[in-house]
Amino acid sequence: MKLVDGDKGKEKEKLAEQRSADAQRRWKNAQAGVRSIVSEMKRVTWPSRDEWVSATMLTVGLVVLVALWTSLISAIASKIFGSQ
Repeated sequence: MKLVDGDKGKEKEKLAEQRSADAQRRWKNAQAGVRSIVSEMKRVTWPSRDEWVSATMLTVGLVVLVALWTSLISAIASKIFGSQ
């Protein structure tokens, strides 16, 4: 079945309307997502400066401890297996 020029025009208009509706729906979904993020961020109880500092110090301390432990295990393994 061959489409006539009028049918092609109607088909193109229909596709354009669908694309426009899809774009509007995506835009509304994006707006709703941003609104929900803003709403959630307002409900968050943020830690105090002292809590931030203590948590940061704990993290840095644990990273240093793990690095030292890894280096120690690596040195022991090098001595045992003779690799450098």
